[in-house]
Formats: sequence, structure tokens, C-alpha cells
Amino acid sequence: MDNRIERIISFKLSGKFGHYSKFYTNSSSLSYLIPPRTAIIGMLASILKIPRDEYYDKMSEENLSISVQIPQGLVIRKQTHSLNNLHSKYYKLITTGKGKFQHSQCKIELLMGPPGGMIEYNIYIGSKSESDVMCELEKALLDGNCGYGIYLGQRQFKAEISDVRLYGQKEIEYLEISDRVDTMCLKENISEMDLTSNIQLLTDQIPIDFRKIETRGLVGREPITVKDVIFEKTGQRLRGEFKNCYKIGDSIVSFY
Repeated sequence: MDNRIERIISFKLSGKFGHYSKFYTNSSSLSYLIPPRTAIIGMLASILKIPRDEYYDKMSEENLSISVQIPQGLVIRKQTHSLNNLHSKYYKLITTGKGKFQHSQCKIELLMGPPGGMIEYNIYIGSKSESDVMCELEKALLDGNCGYGIYLGQRQFKAEISDVRLYGQKEIEYLEISDRVDTMCLKENISEMDLTSNIQLLTDQIPIDFRKIETRGLVGREPITVKDVIFEKTGQRLRGEFKNCYKIGDSIVSFY
């Protein structure tokens, strides 16, 4: 990873419910526990009102570094629920006036905070320079302007941003090797891990970047980079030997 990160924005992302679909399954509605990098750049594009297929290069891994931290001690729960979606045949009803009003039931794995609490993540956005995207993000977040709106994965799960902080070059220390990390960490950046402490490790394949594709005249997108990510389920600090980290205040951050 390039170690020339000069500016970082951090903020707290919170909401009551969330769902981040796993890219490698379409027969179930499983959810990642933390937002994938692709979900975060989609949220940032929504804040800046950038159209769906026009932000992939601007917010690629080469231009923005992103990290996620579960606040220490927070337990994010998963529960499977049934949703009633409109059946595909409903299109025929509204276009021709013929047919029946039908629902199609599906399962979805919902993310929820502790009883009576909220889902929370600490998000870090890093940039090598004062790019236009970074400057626009800083202004929008400090002004509380969330553009088209922000969500925890899907549009029905509204979210909020708070505790926005800005860090300049003098406040960011690059650590080629660190003995601890407080955020998610790419598996490729882990040299060794201390497994003697009481931690709950999770690992998953998470998409990093998208690209625009066109098939038979239809525009879509597909992941072009997928990496193995490790994190602690309740936000506990990981100890061991980690490459390419950054010290920001009391936190050690590893980026997607």
C-alpha cells in the first residue's frame, strides 16, 4: 500500500438496522457484519450526488483508502427475517391492469445493535492529497449535508453521521510495522496474530472495487477486486504484527 496518506476524515456511522449483501451468494440474503469498501464508496457518492456508475474510478482503491472499526465492546447482532416483496408479475398489473396483486416472500439477514441500542461503525477515509473528492467530502460532512441520503446497506435502513473529524499530515503517522490494530485488516497485511487473548475473530471475502459493465444494452457493475479481511467481532484490539498501518491519535488504523 502507498504510505503517502496526507489527509484523513473520520466519522461515526449509525443506524437501527442494516444489511450488506454478500457478493458471492444469490440464493440467500446473508449479510456482512461490517460495511464492505464498495458499500462505503457508494454512500460517499450518494453524499456528493455522483451518479451510480460514475464514481468507481474517482473512489477506487488507488484514490481513496477506507477503513472500518466496530466500537470496542459493541455487539452487532444478526437475525433472519422474512420480507414480503412485490412479485415480478405486479409489473403486468400496473402496466396492463390485468392480473393479481401478489407478493414474493424472501429471507433477509438483518443487522441489529444491542437491545435498545444502535449499530455503530467508526469510518476512516484517507487520501494521498487534497483531491477534489476529498475536499468536497470534508465540506459536505462538516455542513451536515448528506446529499441523496445515507443508509446501512439498503435504502430502507436509514443512517446518520456524527462526530466528524479531520486529520492533517502532521497528525498521521505511518507505521510500516505495528504490534496492534484497532480496525479491520486485510489478511495480506497480517504477518502474525496473537491468538492467546479472548478475541472473536471473523474473516470474510469482501469486494474492494467495482467496474461498470454493459451486457446486451443493459448497464451493470461487477467487483474487480476481492480481498480477505479479518476483524474482531466486538471491536477488540488485535495484537500481533501488522503491516502498512497508520497511527491517528490513540487508534491504529489499517485500510482497505
